[in-house]
Amino acid sequence: MTNLTRWNPFEELNSLHRDLDRVFGYTRGDGRTPVGEASWAPATEVATLSDGWQVRMALPGIEPGDVRIDLNGNTLTVAGERTNRRENGELNRTEISYGKFERMLTLPSNVDTDRVEANFDNGMLDLSLPLAESAKPRRIEIGGKSAGA
Repeated sequence: MTNLTRWNPFEELNSLHRDLDRVFGYTRGDGRTPVGEASWAPATEVATLSDGWQVRMALPGIEPGDVRIDLNGNTLTVAGERTNRRENGELNRTEISYGKFERMLTLPSNVDTDRVEANFDNGMLDLSLPLAESAKPRRIEIGGKSAGA
């Protein structure tokens, strides 16, 4: 008996897009970057914490000094470049993307941009985006005369 599979029209379009990119010499991504000037986007995760946000980016093979982090208003930009450090030899296969990258994230308005911190450990960039004090929940005490007086 044969198995039924669900047809996904979007997968067909993605396949067509990849084939056309290959024909015209473009890489994955925006489809406008010719091979040799490739850009890539590091894997990123964003988590909501009780006291703010956490952004993690996987940047293996990149030195912390080769990463630039800019904060302009509520736009956080992380940019850098991974270079191929292979000395000699013929490359038979690669699944590692090289070249420049840039990720831009729009921060929520309740982030305290003056207290954003960045740490880099074992190829992982960790960004801590704390909530502004005015955005944190707080308890309001009731004032006035007590009911027993």
